[in-house]
Amino acid sequence: MKSFIHWLTALAIIFTVAACNDNAGVGGSLAEESVVIVVDSNFTVSATDIRNDVVQSRTLSQLIGDIVAPGYGSIHSDFVGQMMPSLQLDTVKPENIDSIKLFIQMNRGNFVGDSLVPMGLEVYRLTKDLPYPIYSDFDPDGYYDPNSPLASGVYTASTMNEPDSIKKLSVIYKALDLPLSLGRELMKAYADNPAAFANPETFSSQIFKGLYIKSNYGSGRISDFSTTSIRVYFHRNVYNTDSARYELKKYVGDYFAATPEVVVNNNIHYTPAPELAAMVNSDRPVLAAPAGYEAQLRFPLPEILASYNRYSTMSRVLNTLTFQLPVEKIDNKYEIAPPPYVLLVLKSKKAEFFATNSLCDNVTSFYAAYDASTSSYSFTGLRQYLLEMLKKDNITEDDYTFIVTPVQVNTESAGSNYYGMASTVVSSIVPYVSKPAMCRIIPSDAKIKLTFSAGNNKI
Repeated sequence: MKSFIHWLTALAIIFTVAACNDNAGVGGSLAEESVVIVVDSNFTVSATDIRNDVVQSRTLSQLIGDIVAPGYGSIHSDFVGQMMPSLQLDTVKPENIDSIKLFIQMNRGNFVGDSLVPMGLEVYRLTKDLPYPIYSDFDPDGYYDPNSPLASGVYTASTMNEPDSIKKLSVIYKALDLPLSLGRELMKAYADNPAAFANPETFSSQIFKGLYIKSNYGSGRISDFSTTSIRVYFHRNVYNTDSARYELKKYVGDYFAATPEVVVNNNIHYTPAPELAAMVNSDRPVLAAPAGYEAQLRFPLPEILASYNRYSTMSRVLNTLTFQLPVEKIDNKYEIAPPPYVLLVLKSKKAEFFATNSLCDNVTSFYAAYDASTSSYSFTGLRQYLLEMLKKDNITEDDYTFIVTPVQVNTESAGSNYYGMASTVVSSIVPYVSKPAMCRIIPSDAKIKLTFSAGNNKI
């Protein structure tokens, strides 16, 4: 698409520049007899695939199960994680502890596969400190005793045979009985040394190293459990002044849980389907997660700079630089969809981005949500990136070689504005591991639009 040049009156341009640029006073500097508005979208993008089979989870998603999904491939995942203790626990005599249970919970529908197929779970106590950093190719062998499971059970992702009160819930959970001795051990440890429970690292190294949870039989479903917690049930004999006698009262404490403050990791083994591998081999790049494929992308920065610099003898104001990357769904029986978000990050900065828990700076990194209505990811905040590139004397491939990779964008509410409304801010951006996702990207149809204003006289 060729550049479009619109000649406008000075009055109209003052209004346009003031509306599109946040630099106060710039409009006045371009108030000449005529101003050029340049809209250039004559740019092309190219991309190739990279196997991205090792990622850091950095999420509370606990992916457990085993599935073969035609068109996507086969994936198996289990989970290791430390447990965060409560800052304050009840002091309970060991003989007053009645039971201890492990609860794992997922949001309804947060799985891929057959909801009805029964699958088995086994839970083990970790015997060694987990390494950090930890990645999706972690092998738990040697970190637990396979001959000493703490618990086991069977679960489905359906509430078909459950009472109506359960069917109405937005979550599905599974409770597993843990050894009573474990509850007594943990509560005694707190009574003896409560300071060890105030620090998760001390608790993990000295008291309880964590859990390993895996499927022990069955296939056909992979589930994303969002919560793993341990509850302790106990009783006390409490004196009732009204009846002048002791009465037995029962209590429950949610004392231990997997949280962002501790090490949590999904051990993922993914083998792409032959159809997916064939697309990659025929230069039809795809995105696949978790631990699947990402794309290396050549962003046309040299061509964009050349377009902008054609007007170097005039005063210029950069308005916008936008990038829309179209994708298409890949047919599959399990309705595996495109990733909900992707990260666009300079290849040279990708490792640092995830290692340091970075957020997007709109210079070296950007994120976009999948838009089902346009089947694309749109990056609208590239203006600052181009401004930084304009300052450089020399542009190298490192400045315009990007990685597009599936991510999960987590948000949280922060403060409130004048009207008492809380704002939503991005709290973390992590590799996407919640459940299978895939799509084919179409770089040949990508749309990049550069818009800037140029005046008659150079400032």
